[in-house]
Amino acid sequence: MSRTQLSDRSLTPASVGHAFLQAAGTHAGRGLLRRCEQRAWQSLSASRWKVAARACAAGLVSLGLQPQGRVLLVADTSAEWLLMDSAVMLAAGVVVPAYTSSMSRDLAWIIADSGAQFVVVGCPVQLDKILRVRSQLTDVKRVIYLRDAVSEHAPQAEHQLNVQMMINPDDEWVISLDDLKEQASLETHEELQTRLASLDEASPLSFVYTSGTTGRPKGVVLSHGAMLAEIRGLQDALPLNDRDSVLLGLPLSHIFARVVAWTSVLSGAELVFPRGRNTLIDDLESSAPTVWPVVPQLLQEVHKQTLDQIQRGGRIKRHLFSRAVATGLEVSQLRQQGQQPAGGLARRYALAKKTVLDALPRRLGGRLRFVVCGGAALSPRLAEWFHAFGLQVLEGYGMTETCAAVTLNTPQRYKFGTVGRPIAGAEIALAEDGEILVRSPTLMSGYHDNPKSSARMIDKMGWLHTGDIGEIDRDGFVRITDRKRDMIVTAGGKNIAPQNVEAQLKSHPLIAEAMVHGEGRRHLVALLVLDEDALRRWCEETQTKFASYRVLANDPNVFRAIQQIVEQSNQRLASYEMIRNFAILNRPLQIAEGELTPTGKLRRKQMFSRYAEILEGLYER
Repeated sequence: MSRTQLSDRSLTPASVGHAFLQAAGTHAGRGLLRRCEQRAWQSLSASRWKVAARACAAGLVSLGLQPQGRVLLVADTSAEWLLMDSAVMLAAGVVVPAYTSSMSRDLAWIIADSGAQFVVVGCPVQLDKILRVRSQLTDVKRVIYLRDAVSEHAPQAEHQLNVQMMINPDDEWVISLDDLKEQASLETHEELQTRLASLDEASPLSFVYTSGTTGRPKGVVLSHGAMLAEIRGLQDALPLNDRDSVLLGLPLSHIFARVVAWTSVLSGAELVFPRGRNTLIDDLESSAPTVWPVVPQLLQEVHKQTLDQIQRGGRIKRHLFSRAVATGLEVSQLRQQGQQPAGGLARRYALAKKTVLDALPRRLGGRLRFVVCGGAALSPRLAEWFHAFGLQVLEGYGMTETCAAVTLNTPQRYKFGTVGRPIAGAEIALAEDGEILVRSPTLMSGYHDNPKSSARMIDKMGWLHTGDIGEIDRDGFVRITDRKRDMIVTAGGKNIAPQNVEAQLKSHPLIAEAMVHGEGRRHLVALLVLDEDALRRWCEETQTKFASYRVLANDPNVFRAIQQIVEQSNQRLASYEMIRNFAILNRPLQIAEGELTPTGKLRRKQMFSRYAEILEGLYER
């Protein structure tokens, strides 16, 4: 078993590019990247990856990429994404990742703000967005596409798009990945050595634009040193090695997924790319990973699918499942206290595993050692539910400005409902108002061309002000309670964390999204969005015809059912936190409408503005 440990100072590289070459040498003959092609899993060896990355890097240099030149990368998570990431590093460039959900105007703005002179797109869908704003991209030298057609698992509406139908064959502004490699020359290959030698830990690695819940996104400048420090911290916390296989279905445009990817690769673990979101569970089963990084939504979907399957079974099957889960939860409580089941409980648990509980881990490949969760708050009850099945979910906390995680639960030390303890090298403190402060070598260098915002974020003592309110228990575990800027102060002077109230509401399957409002008011109101799958089940149970989401959102019977849920939630809240009135929105919230960030967080300011009339009406009832 081998493990490239960056905390070994004799192996500490000067840049992530150096670390990549080091890992490629250590694991030369092994497959580090695995993907499904033509219905079979195929691996890309470390040595082949290195050769391809150097060819792409030399091609970029030939086309005019300068040291610290910016390359926008907008593509789905894939081996090609990491190939281009490593290629830009080897050319001493700076990757600017963008979400595939970004609109043309958003991409044009990021390209202009970052000064990107090259754009890499994953497929025709993203190329189409770039071509729509081509007249605005006068400084872009080339657009490089990774695939000339969309994936077979893409939405049907996208299948008509094809690169050859979209561009003029004589137009050299758009080229393929193979065309890029052919641009490489002996001179540019030799120049890569000089460029790589010029990099150190202070050199910029990436401009990562925050999704931004208010206003324009800001370009977070992350250095090679910040990424290397993050990798060292994660390697210290998570025991990854060359026997591990990490399935990565999260967007690499998000710093969480990108950090997990590079930590896996530099630890010698194999990185597995699923075919798509719709095939994720099947790909987990067939690829059998040992580690699965997720956001809470993925776990919620697995939980929902499992319960739906049980619900379709008979009464006896549902009863056996409930008893088995209850036994698993008893064992989970013991294990959280560092104990193991014994006697009758041990026998009941062994039987529950054999008859019920082992089915879910098998469905997820049968080899998972742990699940790493980040990107949003995880319900403690959901974490305990998976623990009952023998699946350990390790929640962490961080932000783009901290190069992902600064705290993390570990396989040996964990507490559900917390985001763990600080990783190696990170310091956590609380300001007088409870705001979480972070000091760490993983911190950003600042916001690109935005010194005022940078100074507001990181004070003169080097503490980054996260904007999150939290607590630190006597064992050093951190608990996030709210966003500082989201705190509601009522007319009576009560300070309310809206996320706590919203979490209570969303704990019921029928409520997919909730937004609480009440700044300067005498009481709270809420806007609710229903979960369509749960709504269909409710219709079956109540023998109600499922016409459409919009129709049911205005159905009096549905309103009464939601009213009961709100009343039940209110019973678990303080009197000043209770929801007095609510409205059910007639459609799900959308990223394209500016209601959610690309990572699924509420854009409260935009929501308050868009639904102002509805909110005012709730106070007048």
